Amino acid sequence: MDEYSRRIARARLLRRQGKTYDEIRAALDVPISDDAMQLWLRGIPRPRETWRSHPKQEHKRAARRMRAAGMTYDEIAERLSVSKSSLSLWLRGQPGPGRKVYDQAEHLQRIQPLGAKRRSQRAAQARAAWRTSAANDLVELSPGVLFITGIALYWAEGAKDKPWRRNGRVVIINSDPDVLEIFLAWLRLVGMPPGDLRFRLTIHETADVEAHEEWWAQRLCVSRAPFSRATLKRHNPKTIRQNTGDGYHGCLVVSVARSGWLYYSIEGWWSAIVSGTDSLASSGKLDL
Repeated sequence: MDEYSRRIARARLLRRQGKTYDEIRAALDVPISDDAMQLWLRGIPRPRETWRSHPKQEHKRAARRMRAAGMTYDEIAERLSVSKSSLSLWLRGQPGPGRKVYDQAEHLQRIQPLGAKRRSQRAAQARAAWRTSAANDLVELSPGVLFITGIALYWAEGAKDKPWRRNGRVVIINSDPDVLEIFLAWLRLVGMPPGDLRFRLTIHETADVEAHEEWWAQRLCVSRAPFSRATLKRHNPKTIRQNTGDGYHGCLVVSVARSGWLYYSIEGWWSAIVSGTDSLASSGKLDL
């Protein structure tokens, strides 16, 4: 047996005697890594003295039972002789005794003092008044206004060519049905035939795809026929989603077939709007 084999044999003997890694290294008087030690000592049970202490499972279960029965942290800590910091870990996620779950409206009503409620009501009334006044300023929507609106809307929300990717296609995605309704009206204004429109729903995989596609079709007054297969987003349990209410219907992708001429026309129209705005600014006609 060579020196290396004798060293391994002695290390295994020391391990059976209950020695730790550090004690074995000291006895052999050679530096040995933990990985090498694991290979040498494979199959030998670990000494009980080196086991790490396990959480107090019985105490933990008892604490959860006491909490469910309505006891406070102080009462549980005194009964079990444990710290409140341990209880905080053991009872994480378990509701307290008699705690009522409030919805958002009830929660605001509970925590807002009377003065804050009145200020909130006045602010809501002011917002409503501003919206009504602004809506009255635009009495009639002319084709010219819709034409400019559609160009700006697409340039803000639609897909655009990149220097490394020249598609020249009109594609827009949005979750706001009003935005898409205006865009569809604009497409009719510029003469795009309805048969060139394609629709695709993109939504989380837990949603009822067919029901949401039907909602979009009715909301936009379009047929279900041009809907292609939906794109499903995978659910991430770590993400706290806010778009889970009745008003969430996913995003709808609207694309226009054979739309190269329209896309590059939009680029030209937008360029003209930008140039015209620069001219107005330099001439001082934008000053109030």
